[in-house]
Amino acid sequence: MSDRHSAPLGQSFSGLWRLLSLASALCWGGQVMWAPEAFAQRMGGVTFLMGIGLLYATCVGVIHAIGFRAQGRWSRWATWPLFGWLISLVLLTLMGLH
Repeated sequence: MSDRHSAPLGQSFSGLWRLLSLASALCWGGQVMWAPEAFAQRMGGVTFLMGIGLLYATCVGVIHAIGFRAQGRWSRWATWPLFGWLISLVLLTLMGLH
């Protein structure tokens, strides 16, 4: 495989960004675990896609925060922190709209 078109690495976002990833992951996970009914009501009901997005954003946040580095090209794309942050922002926007 050629590294000419390699996937981005999560390690390029370090320090404060890793702390932000951990904080957002713990925030999402804590809201769901602490009061799931209130969280779902505040979001206006949680659909299947919102649930998958929430799970993905939480997992990517923890993966980035602990410093895991995926080896495969596709797994690097799947665990790239920017995607998790984008999903988190979309979920926050949806929560703000309701």
